[in-house]
Amino acid sequence: MAKARLTIAALSAAAIAAALLTTAAATTAFAATSSTCVSSGKCYAAGVTPASVVAGTSQAVAFTVTNEAATQTLGSVQITAPSGFVVTGASGGTASYTSDSALFLDLSLSPGQSASLIVDATAPCGGESSAWGIEAKQSNQFNGSGNDFVLNQLNSQLSATVTGSCSLAFANGEQPASTAVGQPITSGFDSTATGIAVEVLDGNGDLAATSTAAVTLAIGANPGSGTLSGTTTSDATGGVATFPAGSSGPSIDAAGAGYTLVATSPGITSATSQYFDIWGSLQSCPGVSCTSSASSKTTTGTVTTSSATGQYLGAGLGGVSYSCGGSYQPLSDPFSFDVLSSAGVPDSTAQFSGTLEVSKSVVQSSGHPGASTWQLCYSSAAPFTTLSGAPDGTVTIGGTTYYTGLLPDCSNSQPAPCVAARNKDNAGDVLVTFLASGDPFART
Repeated sequence: MAKARLTIAALSAAAIAAALLTTAAATTAFAATSSTCVSSGKCYAAGVTPASVVAGTSQAVAFTVTNEAATQTLGSVQITAPSGFVVTGASGGTASYTSDSALFLDLSLSPGQSASLIVDATAPCGGESSAWGIEAKQSNQFNGSGNDFVLNQLNSQLSATVTGSCSLAFANGEQPASTAVGQPITSGFDSTATGIAVEVLDGNGDLAATSTAAVTLAIGANPGSGTLSGTTTSDATGGVATFPAGSSGPSIDAAGAGYTLVATSPGITSATSQYFDIWGSLQSCPGVSCTSSASSKTTTGTVTTSSATGQYLGAGLGGVSYSCGGSYQPLSDPFSFDVLSSAGVPDSTAQFSGTLEVSKSVVQSSGHPGASTWQLCYSSAAPFTTLSGAPDGTVTIGGTTYYTGLLPDCSNSQPAPCVAARNKDNAGDVLVTFLASGDPFART
């Protein structure tokens, strides 16, 4: 298409005419006489190439305009874009444009002559078949009344079909990463990197670099029944919508394992992010030993590790759903904990000791007032030995398969994960102490 462009700044008047005009023989598709040419006989034909464009793409669209009048000269043309198209340039004759139309002056087409006019335009992200609008006048300056040319409908083709549709995609390397409750969700673990970025892709799957679409984020998978706040809508620049990494960035107010974000924009196919976690607490561990805890109305979880030097310890209650089957009825909130690298990757070799405390009110309503009957339902990314005779199984959490089952008691032959002790304190709360390893969850 670029070879068909016309530039006139350095040409003489004679050269301009030669560049614009072609013989009637070269445009036989538009030269036939039609009964639509009536009255004054000032008719013209027009065609467009290509007639079909890919959603969201920018390209040069060529219009061939042929003067079919018997004696009158065709002087100027105005081309109007179909709904949703954005005009970004024009060339041919003396050309100018706005966002929705292009004006071509000083064409001076004699009967039987044709001009090739170029309109640069960006197609919308979707839409039904439509047509370009076109008007022509005898005047070279597209002014005055009573000098309009009539479009020969039978010899003209001005369709504008949009194929495919635009889509959104979370940019590589700028997906949401895990962080703590209420902290900005960014592209790096624990809010240490740039903000989330969402790309607008055209119908070919390439970046729609001219798109200024408004992109909105919302929670997709919501394991913790969290609420998204902060900046959740951003206009794309150069086809990319970015969200701030600072205090005004998007954040979630409830702990959970396996959240996702969904990006949407009107008329554009939505995108879903990778899974990420929101921790109740997330702390850096400069020393060998590190302890963290989390509490709810009925449950308190405390965990200590000696495996976190220079890493992070995350802990949280709730925001995950699993059970150990059989006659076991889970009563506490699930307790999540992990040693995480600076990139947010769980340490599969980490070792923990922890306590899960269940409130007196839950103990009294459970029908199990004594501590000795309480069991620990455990879930881990790695297989583990379960309590003999109890069912085990698997569950998918945040896109990862976890093994589930009740823990056996610790012994010389039974290392972690296992239950180390069961006690009841003076307040009537039950405390189950356990040893754990890897990337686990625990509940009573």
